[in-house]
Amino acid sequence: MKSRPISSASTDPEARLDPIPGNPPGPRGLPFIGCLLPFLRNPMAFLAKVAHDYGGIARVPIRGNVFYLVSDPELLREIFITHRQIYRKNIRYHHAQALVGQGLLLSEGDEWRYLRQITQPAFNPGYINAQVGWMREVTEKYLDRWETAVDSGAVVDVEPEFARLAQLLAGYYSLGPGFADIATRFCDTAAALKKLWPVAPRSVLDLLKPRPKSQLKRFHETLAELDDCLYGFIAERRKSGFEDCGVLSQLVNAGRRDGQPFSERELRDQLFTLFFAGHETSATALCWIHYFLARHADVRQRFQREIDAVLGGRMPAAEDLDRLEYTEQVVQEALRVYSPIHAISRVALADNTVGGYRVPAGTTIYISLYATHRLPKYWPDPERFDPERFTREQCEARSRFAYIPFAAGHRNCIGGTQAIVELKMILAQIAQRYVLDLVPGQKIEPAPGTTMYPRYGMKMTLRRAAARHSDLEERVVTPA
Repeated sequence: MKSRPISSASTDPEARLDPIPGNPPGPRGLPFIGCLLPFLRNPMAFLAKVAHDYGGIARVPIRGNVFYLVSDPELLREIFITHRQIYRKNIRYHHAQALVGQGLLLSEGDEWRYLRQITQPAFNPGYINAQVGWMREVTEKYLDRWETAVDSGAVVDVEPEFARLAQLLAGYYSLGPGFADIATRFCDTAAALKKLWPVAPRSVLDLLKPRPKSQLKRFHETLAELDDCLYGFIAERRKSGFEDCGVLSQLVNAGRRDGQPFSERELRDQLFTLFFAGHETSATALCWIHYFLARHADVRQRFQREIDAVLGGRMPAAEDLDRLEYTEQVVQEALRVYSPIHAISRVALADNTVGGYRVPAGTTIYISLYATHRLPKYWPDPERFDPERFTREQCEARSRFAYIPFAAGHRNCIGGTQAIVELKMILAQIAQRYVLDLVPGQKIEPAPGTTMYPRYGMKMTLRRAAARHSDLEERVVTPA
């Protein structure tokens, strides 16, 4: 892409690494493999335990190498703000590079700054609010498909349901109303591609197993089909000058304005980045939010009362969403407990010091959102779901870096504000029509992937929202 102008991990839980001057403490692990086993088994729980046992920065051995886990909010400030020029994103992921190329997620330096600058207007509050009308219509039409499940009492796995809704919204946001012409093909192919994404290994045996070449071949064939779909769309819209094409229009216009029009490949990388990063996190968040609503009757009742009071039965408008304060607290607390992105990583470009400890050049820094969001100093009784943690007073009293569901600093998620608006809108529209209850006895377990998704899906039944008024008690289900 051409340069552009800028407008516990040990058999003995007390075992620690031998102290090395200037290095942080950490678990010893096992000979040769270090802490590999618990890291593979459950990386979220492992990193949270390391943060609890060893403090805000810890040194973790894995297969002869070490990474540093940084979890304390004030040390995160050093990574994200104070020394941000020293750290870059960890981009050593073959599948991610093949999918999004040099889009906003993986680009660096001046190229990243230019992409961020020209894309930012599409995620500013004014632009987002102007999209609520069509977003609401797409959501309402999509929710019609649930009517059959309500009438039949069928069990619905809501994970793929929320995934398709989030795909549609991300597609229209990125490509405009013309996305309707390719929506079915594009979304079906994107869903097939996700099924071919490598699953995180859970044991050494899984790690040592070679990935089937046939699966990698199918991944690249499916990606080629998705490329073909998008390139065809771009070629067709070029005939009309890319009018009314969502974020695509803004990219094209910026390239023309700066005298360096984007190539098809450059547009493709940026649009794929926005589509996949945008829809997967929203879909996973919707799963976990409804999981918590189904398990906490008092929260669901208060949430429903706010929806009724603010909307009075009418469809939500942009100005209504700002008034859904408790709904936003529910969203924020769900993102704290089960952030769709459970961890991110950075690589040190030069020797550095964090929290008084030496960080050599080339060191990988893990930042576990899951661990930071469970630090008792900032989150008393951290496993308890409590939207009251996010009142204005509580937020103002807490470190800015204690809550980072969209990362932080200059490389934070560009779509964080848009995601909150979208989630509140969808939640309001679902609550006006349906009540979702967990099917008893199912196993629900968070699993690491491109997002922290429910490993076995999330099966729910649907009731009409009107029926809740006659319920003397909300049903609360504790999954197995």
